Amino acid sequence: MARLAVICGLNLADGYRLAGVGVFPATPGTPLRATLQAVLADDEIGLVLITDDLWTSLDERTRGALGDLPRPLVLNIPAGVVAETAARRELLGEMLERAIGYRIELGGTQG
Repeated sequence: MARLAVICGLNLADGYRLAGVGVFPATPGTPLRATLQAVLADDEIGLVLITDDLWTSLDERTRGALGDLPRPLVLNIPAGVVAETAARRELLGEMLERAIGYRIELGGTQG
């Protein structure tokens, strides 16, 4: 079974560890690139979540190359809480589109 890995800053690492996720703490720049290389080289990892603050620190070419990988699937996630319901739906819709290749519109009035 493929494993999940999270690349995030030190401030979020303990929370993901408590959830039982493989955590790879990183900072923008060269340390992030080294962490990405290590994670991508691990054949057991099938899904990589990277926090938005680190994701946006990567250049467009790198983000595009990560998005084109067949495996592992690399998705960016918020580095904190997304409070607004519409923003959460939009974020989830974007993640689903990247994961399965189809855009799904989420409706309803509940958050």
